[in-house]
Amino acid sequence: MTIDIHAHFLPESAVAAHQAGTTWHGIEFERGRDGVPVAVSNDHRFAFGSPVHFEPMENRIALSQERGVDTEVLSLLPPLFRYDRSIADGVVAAKDHNDELSALTQRFPGRFLGLATVALQSPDAAAEEVVRSLSLPGIVGITIGTHVTGVNLDAESLQPFFDALEQVSALVLIHPIAPRDRAALDNYYLRNVIGNPLETTIASASLMASGRLDQLPNVTFCLAHGGGYTCAASGRLNHAHSVRHEFDSVRASAPRELLRRFLFDTLVHDELTLKQLVEAVGVDRVVLGTDFPADMGQADAAAMVRQLTFLSAAEKSSILSDNVQRFIPVDGRHQ
Repeated sequence: MTIDIHAHFLPESAVAAHQAGTTWHGIEFERGRDGVPVAVSNDHRFAFGSPVHFEPMENRIALSQERGVDTEVLSLLPPLFRYDRSIADGVVAAKDHNDELSALTQRFPGRFLGLATVALQSPDAAAEEVVRSLSLPGIVGITIGTHVTGVNLDAESLQPFFDALEQVSALVLIHPIAPRDRAALDNYYLRNVIGNPLETTIASASLMASGRLDQLPNVTFCLAHGGGYTCAASGRLNHAHSVRHEFDSVRASAPRELLRRFLFDTLVHDELTLKQLVEAVGVDRVVLGTDFPADMGQADAAAMVRQLTFLSAAEKSSILSDNVQRFIPVDGRHQ
């Protein structure tokens, strides 16, 4: 069995709204270049990386089989998290999406599982939705962005949300959203190529350095895109922890001790980088992630893992399914 922890979808209700010429929670969808969906909200436009998002979900089963994946753990396209919307709108959108995603997993048992989204602009409402959504069939975890309209994940205001995650021992996929410092990343799609991994690194460093990760022993955070630069930066962050006064008042374990608290997906696009990731965190902390169907994803990630010569058959099985199954219920219902 092969499980893809990092796969995105456009909700069927959003596709239906596009076909009917209406909006989905205030967002209009158009067809852009090469038929990809384009989300239009206020003056903002965001193009998604594949026309597959407009296709029926039935079509994805064959596409998954072609790329050697048995089960996709689906999460909402990150630009649709919309933490900048009003609290009322955000809460309704998250609830509707999670209910729809749960129903989708039931229509295709074994093929799809789901990660719920929450309105992080209201940590209290997000906490309530964590508990509610994880009681739904097929919802096996939560997905969040790397910041909340510029506020990092160590913010005290987010404590109610993290308390709820700890209460239910949640699996949480952290995915980059809205890379900051865009002016320096305008060319060559660097806002994605460099900006997205940087966002993930800021998120993981904030959780480690602030002591928040120490406070959440029962929460499992999975970092998209191989954790960004988290492993490469861990030595420097660890050194800062030992010599800089900024850490004097923070009760946090050394970052090197916390690195294995994360899961890291395989989406690094390179065998050498994947080998370095395995060596840095251990094969038991690496899980299959493809970002399907994005053009910046890696549709053949499962095939690549199966062909790696530096892994044993048991280690390949660990990455492809065994590791993630330690954290998600096999029957699709969170315990």
